[in-house]
Amino acid sequence: MEKPLPKTALRAGQIVYLVESCRTVREAVVRGQTGGLYTIRFTDVRGGIRVRPDRLFPTREAAQAYVRQKKAERQPPPPLSYLWHNVPVWEG
Repeated sequence: MEKPLPKTALRAGQIVYLVESCRTVREAVVRGQTGGLYTIRFTDVRGGIRVRPDRLFPTREAAQAYVRQKKAERQPPPPLSYLWHNVPVWEG
């Protein structure tokens, strides 16, 4: 899996891929850098944000691999029996 881009690897006009909420990947274009944050504009909608470089990837495949890895690291949800062990039984 490719790592996020290092801080010095980004330049204005470069296409990068942003991982949002550890589950979606969006394409964007770098517009500039100030104080360790990069200003990016999305290619699918009008708008942009400033992000840290550890959220940006050079290819869509690298970003999707990161999302898959994070999904695999998540703990599975507790079994349903655990959720219902304190529910009172109503008798009518």
